[in-house]
Amino acid sequence: MAYYSLVLFICATTIFTTAYATSATVQEMHRNYFGGGIYDFWYWDLAWLVWDRQCSSYNITRAVDTRITGGDLAAPNMFPYQVGLLLLRAPKVYQCGGTLISVSYVLTAAHCLYKSTRGKVFLGSIDFANPLTSAAVYNVSESDFIVYERYVLHGGRDDIGLVHLPSPATLSAAVQTIPLAPRFMTQSFLEREIVTTSGWGLTSDSASERMMFNLLLYYVDAPVLPLRECACYYLPGLVRGPNHICASGAGGRSSCDGDSGGPLTYYYRNKSYLIGLTAFGSAGGCEIGYPAVYTRITSYLDWIVARTGIKVD
Repeated sequence: MAYYSLVLFICATTIFTTAYATSATVQEMHRNYFGGGIYDFWYWDLAWLVWDRQCSSYNITRAVDTRITGGDLAAPNMFPYQVGLLLLRAPKVYQCGGTLISVSYVLTAAHCLYKSTRGKVFLGSIDFANPLTSAAVYNVSESDFIVYERYVLHGGRDDIGLVHLPSPATLSAAVQTIPLAPRFMTQSFLEREIVTTSGWGLTSDSASERMMFNLLLYYVDAPVLPLRECACYYLPGLVRGPNHICASGAGGRSSCDGDSGGPLTYYYRNKSYLIGLTAFGSAGGCEIGYPAVYTRITSYLDWIVARTGIKVD
């Protein structure tokens, strides 16, 4: 594990290869992550070679995008903590998921909130953005959005944010909060365990499906992958141990476009816990078998508690 951690640390600065960014751009990314200073970049090629050799046994081709295919239709009240978000980032409106973690706060991905100016929050329905079936609908604005302070749009790191509800949610069979993962739910604890993700994203990679707006909530169960394996599906540095958790996409069962910010949960001792938020997946499609990558909740517990005042088990 020490060797793997060192490789990940070296690769963390390599957000994109030179095919995706100039040296100046990469240096700026490095400064955003690690602060100011002058750096030598000779180790980039070395990091790439080490990573490529480490991953060669998996025979993977790679492509990346912010991205439930092969899943099952959720029953009413099955995921009462699931939140639907419509967010305006002019001139477009974006679809995202979220999780109700207290009567006053929704947890979602930072890339959903980034530069968004206002939106709507829908609670307590398996229909997306339907005010007629939702238990509650909130109008929110930029002042209600809290984006993690170190988040940058590209690179997949620190992709977490909060939406403060203008008034507390009323809990019912359809609307419930979910506890955050306790600190002992580490990678080693969760590895190979079955976890669940849910959302209103695309249910297929087909061209016709991509033209349609999915209105029903789907979910999928999958095992947690070792990070060493998951990292090999993506460019060096995109998947990071402290920031991410990965779930298998084998059999085309995975998160997809429109699921961003939605919950990844683990059922433990008769209770579901929020362990992750949908962050990104493969640009090659959601059904090609790549793992989906989620923001790891346990790495941000202190930040969440400081801004919401909620308690963690």
